[in-house]
Amino acid sequence: MTVLSEVQLGKKYFKEIGGFPPSKIIHELNEYNGENQVCVACTQLNGEEVKVLFPDLKSYSERDKKRILKEWIDFLTTNTKALKALHFNSRVSQALFDAACYQENLEELRFKWGVYSDLSALEKLSNLKFLYIGQGSSVQDIAVLGELKSLIVLHVEAFKKIEDYSTLTTLENLEQLVITGPILGVTPLKDLEFLREMPNLRSILISNVTIKKKYTPEELVNLRVAVPNFIIHTLLST
Repeated sequence: MTVLSEVQLGKKYFKEIGGFPPSKIIHELNEYNGENQVCVACTQLNGEEVKVLFPDLKSYSERDKKRILKEWIDFLTTNTKALKALHFNSRVSQALFDAACYQENLEELRFKWGVYSDLSALEKLSNLKFLYIGQGSSVQDIAVLGELKSLIVLHVEAFKKIEDYSTLTTLENLEQLVITGPILGVTPLKDLEFLREMPNLRSILISNVTIKKKYTPEELVNLRVAVPNFIIHTLLST
């Protein structure tokens, strides 16, 4: 049984700002009203990007910024059943990443970008269906992603240190896979052979990526035949 609609397949499940308009993005914990779906920007509070999105946002002292971050980490690690969907729209530290993974009922999790290198805390999220990890240039290992058996959508971005994605072949429910490199430069992939073992994929986007294994046009056609309803939107290979 498929889950994603044709629109979600074509435009990617995750939208540019995570599906939350700026007016719905919250910063301090005291803005949270018990919703089970939230988008949080609790860092970079005086940054230029945040000021563009939120021109009326007040200025915060360094003490306030530390307090706000600590309050969110404390909340996420102690109120473990609060959220089903959690999006972060500003820089995420390793501590904040790990805190988010205490939310045991999470079905959807999006990190716009951050400085996380260790993804192992994700193993707690057995109910997770939709996962976006942006700007993961520090990520060292993705073995834990293969343990998230409920995943339907996986979007990873700028995983510069990861060349082998064969661990994803265990994700039998995965319908959409997005692997993108950074805007400037490319991310190396060893090959695309892992896709042959993922027959339930319905949509894939691979971009700004260098494929080390050389594929002839015929081999790429055969790869697509091996994966029914497979769509390669963009593929850069050298």
